Amino acid sequence: MKKDHPGEVIVKKGVDKKLLSPQQKEFNRLTKKIADVRTNADWLKSLGDRLHQRSAKELTPLIQKHQEHRAEMVRLFDRMFRTHKFNKTETRKLSHIITRMSFSLAGEGFEDLKEIYNRHSPNDDFDAFSEEADELTADIMKEMVSSMYGIEFEEDADVDTPEKMQAYIAEKMAEREAKQAQNAAKAEARRAAKPKTAQQLKAQAKRAEQEEKRKLEEKKISQSVREVYMDLVKAFHPDREPDEAEKIRKTAILQRVTAAYEDNNLLALLQLQLELERIDGTHLDNLADDKLRYFNKSLKSQLAELEEELRNLEAELVQMANLSPYDYFNPNQLETKFEKSIKAIKKEIKGLKEELESLREPAVLKTWLRYYEEVDGW
Repeated sequence: MKKDHPGEVIVKKGVDKKLLSPQQKEFNRLTKKIADVRTNADWLKSLGDRLHQRSAKELTPLIQKHQEHRAEMVRLFDRMFRTHKFNKTETRKLSHIITRMSFSLAGEGFEDLKEIYNRHSPNDDFDAFSEEADELTADIMKEMVSSMYGIEFEEDADVDTPEKMQAYIAEKMAEREAKQAQNAAKAEARRAAKPKTAQQLKAQAKRAEQEEKRKLEEKKISQSVREVYMDLVKAFHPDREPDEAEKIRKTAILQRVTAAYEDNNLLALLQLQLELERIDGTHLDNLADDKLRYFNKSLKSQLAELEEELRNLEAELVQMANLSPYDYFNPNQLETKFEKSIKAIKKEIKGLKEELESLREPAVLKTWLRYYEEVDGW
């Protein structure tokens, strides 16, 4: 994986680490770590986008073609069943294959196979059987949700699709949280109404002082980022620029500055200051530790958000590759795995086409059925 650091932001580059203050060391560590994580996240996003595009363009049509060949095989077997004679075992096996395949494919959009399914499964109507299966699945999901979240489903609850189930769960969880918040507020009101001991008053004052310090610290961190932002805004605001070409350039720069500020991306703002020569390495070298301390806190927050983004990208790729979350994840192997999937399904399609041709002969079909083993439960 290629790693580079455009507009590298570092204090006292080349100076022995032993000569740096703790805040300077931390600043350099954080900016390097953010650059590494950002590079990895961008690479994974590019990989995911590329695989999504290839999947839509290459894999999805192949899967559709594979299913169409399977549907054609069901139609072939149904015709052979109705127009040729088979012994009792062959008839049972052929009907079993037709029933199994037609049920699966009819549920995936091959509507004409419903009639074939009904013909070979006289005790079951496809639509009724599917509805019953959906109801059973919904009941199982209700039990799971009740067990996990303690949610009781109303008798008339409309949860017959995953989307409706999710919406119902969200609604009930929101109602529960609102009730808990209401109860907590009442409890707090009762506690507030009670006379406080000297120890309680002291603890309350300490908590208020800590909260005030936290807010002040957050304000200073925000101000330190805003100072960098305002320096760039004042220098490159296009409104008073008379030259039209320069005005267009400054507008583009300001868009980058604003995007970085809205993302709370201090590192990007510092990189822009360097790129646009608002500061140089000497400026960074001379930053006071007090200023660096606030920069470092902002950078830590930025790094945490980036690491969360990286984890989410990895999880998406794991799901796309149909891997277990506990499997070893090597993104470099995903495109190789994708290529193997393409080759495998092409091979299966070729095999299906050959079988379709050969199984049109009753003798070949009978031989094929001899080696077919029925599996209970499909």
